[in-house]
Amino acid sequence: MSARDAAPVETAQDRADKHDRLIVRCKQLCRPIRHAGVKKFIAGFCHHKGDAEMVVYLEGSAEPVRPCEITIIEEAT
Repeated sequence: MSARDAAPVETAQDRADKHDRLIVRCKQLCRPIRHAGVKKFIAGFCHHKGDAEMVVYLEGSAEPVRPCEITIIEEAT
């Protein structure tokens, strides 16, 4: 097995980007997420120019939350 055949190592940035994509998908499909132990829905999100991470807004709350504070609820298929 050569080095070329080895799977690439997933970095912290790769995991953060994947989490952001899952947040976008949850918003698009109106899927619930978990924040502070409570099931909620995403009202919106945005990337401000120069910020390292997106800002997420949840339904029923005017305060923004960081993406790392959100847990994606896995649905049984």
